[in-house]
This record gives sequence, structure tokens and C-alpha cells, in this order.
Amino acid sequence: MPKSIVSDLMKYLDQSVTAYHAVIAAEEKLISQDFEKLDEGKDWQLTKGGKYYVIRGESALASWIMGNGTQSGVRLIGAHTDSPGLHLKPHPQYSNSGYIQLGVEVYGGPLLASWMDRDLSLAGRVIVRDGGKLTVQPFRADKVLLRIPQLAIHLNREVNEKGLLLNKQKHMPPILSLENIEGDKVDNSLLANLISEQLGIEQDAIASWDLECYDTQKAALSGLKEEFIVSGRLDNLTMCHAALAALTSTDNSVPQTSMIALFDNEEIGSSTRNGAASSFIRDIVQRVADDSDRKHAIQKSLANSICISADGAHAIHPNYAEFHDPQHAVKMNRGPVIKVNTNQRYATSAITSAMFEQLCREVDVPVQHYVHKTDLACGSTIGPITATGLGIPVVDVGNAMLSMHSIRETTGVEDHEMMIKIMKRFFAKEDFLSV
Repeated sequence: MPKSIVSDLMKYLDQSVTAYHAVIAAEEKLISQDFEKLDEGKDWQLTKGGKYYVIRGESALASWIMGNGTQSGVRLIGAHTDSPGLHLKPHPQYSNSGYIQLGVEVYGGPLLASWMDRDLSLAGRVIVRDGGKLTVQPFRADKVLLRIPQLAIHLNREVNEKGLLLNKQKHMPPILSLENIEGDKVDNSLLANLISEQLGIEQDAIASWDLECYDTQKAALSGLKEEFIVSGRLDNLTMCHAALAALTSTDNSVPQTSMIALFDNEEIGSSTRNGAASSFIRDIVQRVADDSDRKHAIQKSLANSICISADGAHAIHPNYAEFHDPQHAVKMNRGPVIKVNTNQRYATSAITSAMFEQLCREVDVPVQHYVHKTDLACGSTIGPITATGLGIPVVDVGNAMLSMHSIRETTGVEDHEMMIKIMKRFFAKEDFLSV
């Protein structure tokens, strides 16, 4: 993969420490490519070949290039900005055994053990009182603030034989500081102090916040030949980046409207205002279709639309090969993965699989197929949600990765460029078999 693509991906990973920051970084890229920001609460004036984007709730983004009018419908690529992790409770600070700790809730399904003994900090958004109005400000503390220490092996002698068992309420709150006691008075405003100093505002201007822990270690290349990328949040920021790269390198004479949707809250089911189960993309497709001034425009547009749902895929693990179906054991740097599940936990059908395979052939990229081991419960994606909500054909795909939902995941360097090539072809291709 060209070094420029690797560097740009790693920069995006380091910028996008929360879903809010992922959208900020995406917006910067779109602005640099002359995309125009639209407001859902105002009228739109759309033109053929026009480049636009919309942000909903600071953590979800949709962007598109209007089609040239020769074909109705949308070519949609969906991904998600959120990752599993630890989010602060509304009143997080408390004292325990001489330490100041922060209460957290577990968001999604992280591998909790991977969060132990890491250099953590805080990021998210802060709601600020500005006169009689409320404003939203991004927040990120770059220095190491937090740590969740494991219990020493001398106090848990059987941990290596019986495994590390973690109680979410008891064992996951990180340590922020030692208690600072003056007489009987404990400083209960350490977090508010941190926020006010970071943002340069008074404490009484802080109305609320939405903060989470993140790993301060930056993305890096790994392996003897630097064939791996290791980072937090690869699931699913790699696919957000690939979709952005494909869209921003697409010219403005595409036959159908080319669109990407970077949703929030996939890790908790997508049933939020910013999630794939919301009205977000239907609302935008409605307005794009209405611009054509045709009867039943939205219905016709959706009938001619198709979606790539892009998310991580499980690479075969050499130490746990028994957890993989032997006929569908996918590998890193061997090409993108089509994900199939007969119970529709993935939305791929025979025809959408064939469509994606055709795209791969046209850009000379290999393709793999993943099926979950039959005796294990299968996860899901935004694919089935999108297929149900919009009534359009969907193919679920992704790049092979290890340690999915760990604080630090691993994926192949070469796969990323291959996925971008396929996405670019998806936008540029003149037509597909009717589905």
C-alpha cells in the first residue's frame, strides 16, 4: 500500500479517539475537497455533481456527490464511528481506599482485560453555557490521566490458570489520582477543574459532558515487514477512512448519487438518533430524490439503490484456529471479505455477493468469504438494519482483523488499499444487474 495511504489512515486513527472526533476529522477531509455543509433544518439547493455533507448529533455524518441524472438511486457505503469502551457516569468521581476513581459504564462489548494497565486519558464533548444558549465543544486531554491496574499475581495466584474474571462495576473504574485531603475536606471537582482548564472556561459554564476513556498509544506498523497496522478503534474507523477516501477521490460525473454514511452507536444496536436504525439516511435520500421533482421519487430512488455495509471481519487466529470454520478461515492481506450468515445477521445475499465479487474482478483484487462457526453465536452489523429500514440490497463486507473489540486491534496493511479500490469502482461503475 502506498505510504501516503498508510500515513493518512494512521493520522485518522490517532485523531479519532471518540465518535465525535471521528466526525470532526472526516469533516476536515471533506472541507479540503470542497464539499459543502448542509443543515437538515434548512432548505437545500442541490445541483448535479454537487458535493455535500450533513452532520447529525456531532457523531454521525453523511456525505454524497450528486449523480449526473442519467440514473436514479444511490450507491451507499455504510460504516460506523463508535467503538466499544468505557464511558464516564454523570457523577463519576469518588474516593476509595485513598484513591480518587472515576465510575464508568461499559459501552458495547469490549474485551475488558485489554483495558487493564493501559495509559488512558479522556475525550468526548462538553456542553457549555454561553449566555442563554448551550454550545457543544469537543474535548480531548492528551496527557495520560487514568489507569486500571491489575491485581498482582501474588494476590491472585491462579489467574494464569483460571483466567482473569472482571466485574464491570467493581474492577473497571480507573484511578485518576490520590486523595488530596485538607482536614476533612475532599476536592470533589477534579474533573470539572480539568475540563475548565482544558477549554479555558469557568467551571460554572459547564452544563454537562459526554466523556469516555481512550488509549493514548498511537497507531503503529507492526511485523517484520511492517505488514500489520495496530491501533485502537480499527473496528470500524478503517472502513470510515476507506469510505471517505473513495468518495473524495470520486469525480463529480458519476451516474448515480454516491453516498457514504458514518453512523454512531452500532456497538449498542444502532437504535438511536445517530444510528443506522434512525431516519438519518432515509431523510437524506428523500431530499436528494425530491430534488428531481418526480412522482414517487423516494420509492423509485430506493428501488434503484444498493449498499455496501463495511465493518471488520474475523481473521483466523493461529492460537485459536478451532474457533473458525475451516472452509472460511480468512487471512489478513489476502483481500476484502464477504460476510455471510443464513440467519441474516449479515445482510449479504447471493446476488449482492456476486455483485461485490464482480467489483473485485474489475479492479484485480482477490476476495474472501467468511461464515461464522455454526456452533457459535454470530455478531451483526448495520447491514441488516439498512436493508430493513431502506428496503435496498446490501452486501456485508470488511477487512480481516485480529483482537476485534480489544483496546488495540490488528489488521493487514495491504487490505486497506484493496478495499478503497473496490469502493471507488462501486461509485464509478455504470450499472449493476437489476436486484
